[in-house]
Amino acid sequence: MTMDIQQEQNGATPRLRLAGDLDIYAAASLRERLLTALRQNPQVELALEEVTEVDGAGLQVLMAAKTEALRLGVALHLSGHSRAVLNAMQLCRLTPYFGDPVLLTKEMAG
Repeated sequence: MTMDIQQEQNGATPRLRLAGDLDIYAAASLRERLLTALRQNPQVELALEEVTEVDGAGLQVLMAAKTEALRLGVALHLSGHSRAVLNAMQLCRLTPYFGDPVLLTKEMAG
């Protein structure tokens, strides 16, 4: 499955909604979209509820975006963490690195 990236506006904040696999095949295009959004806005939301798989390249893109956001003084918020995103972040012990609240649904908790 490929990565679909939809941009919406949540008030003044752009919201990039990701759907599909966050993997090596999607990494380059996602990185460019994220960097563009970070350079043009004081705040960006990345909606992850429809991400179905995450590999090391996908995590690297998220980490690079967080690093660039910090460098630019931009607030980057990750929201709606899917099970695949949570599993990858927990496996690599990266959840605290991003610092966003993680909410578990009943399906995820049980």
